[in-house]
Amino acid sequence: MPAALRIVVAVVILGLLARSARFAWRNRDLAATVWRRIRPRHVFGSIVLLGVVVVVASLLIAAVPVSGISLGSLIGLTGNAVFAPVEQAAAVGGTAPAPGVDVAVWIATAAFLLLLLALFPWLAYVEERVFRHGLERGGIGTQLWTALRFGLIHLVMLVPLAAALGVGVAGFFYGRVYLRTFHRVNAEHGPAAARSEAVLASTVWHATFNSLIVVTLLVLLVIDGSLV
Repeated sequence: MPAALRIVVAVVILGLLARSARFAWRNRDLAATVWRRIRPRHVFGSIVLLGVVVVVASLLIAAVPVSGISLGSLIGLTGNAVFAPVEQAAAVGGTAPAPGVDVAVWIATAAFLLLLLALFPWLAYVEERVFRHGLERGGIGTQLWTALRFGLIHLVMLVPLAAALGVGVAGFFYGRVYLRTFHRVNAEHGPAAARSEAVLASTVWHATFNSLIVVTLLVLLVIDGSLV
C-alpha cells in the first residue's frame, strides 16, 4: 500500500505542477525579473538561511521527537512531497531490470528538477503575495503569526512539524525583507508601489532559497548519477 500511495502523491504533484506551469508561462516576465535580480548576496544569504532552518528543525526533533514524524514518512516519503516524483523515479530506477531504464529515469529526474527551477519564481511570488502583502499594517505579533502560518501551511507538503516550523523561520526573514523594502520605497513612491516592490524583493529571496535546494540535487544527480 505505501508504494501505491507514493505513486498517487507523485501523480498529484505532477498534475499540480502542470497546472502551475500554465500560470507561470503567462507570467514569464515576472520570472525573468526575479532571475535578473538574484545577486551573490541572495545566494550566500540563502545558504545561511537554509542552515538556520535545518538547525531549528533538528533541535526541535531532538527536543520533541514526535515533531519529526510526518504523514509523508508513513507512506515512505523522506522529504517535501514536491519531490515525490523524484523519489518514485529513484525507486523505479533502483529496481528496473532493463539496462536503458536507468538512463531514462536520470533524464526524467533532471527534467523534473529543471521544471521546478523554472516554476519557482512564480510559485514563490504567489506565496509572498499571500503571506507578505500588507504586512506593514501590523506589528511584531502579526509578523510572527504570519511566519508561523507560512511554515504550517507547508504541512500539506507532508513535511514533519519540525521542518514546517523551521520554514516558518525563513518566512519571518522574508517578512523582514518585505518590510525593509516597503519602508524604503514608500517614502519616495507611496504605499502601492512600495507593496509591489516589497513583494518582489521577498520573492527574490524565496525563489533563491528554493532554487538552492534544487540546484544542490541537480549537482548530486550529475556527480553521483542518482539522488539516493
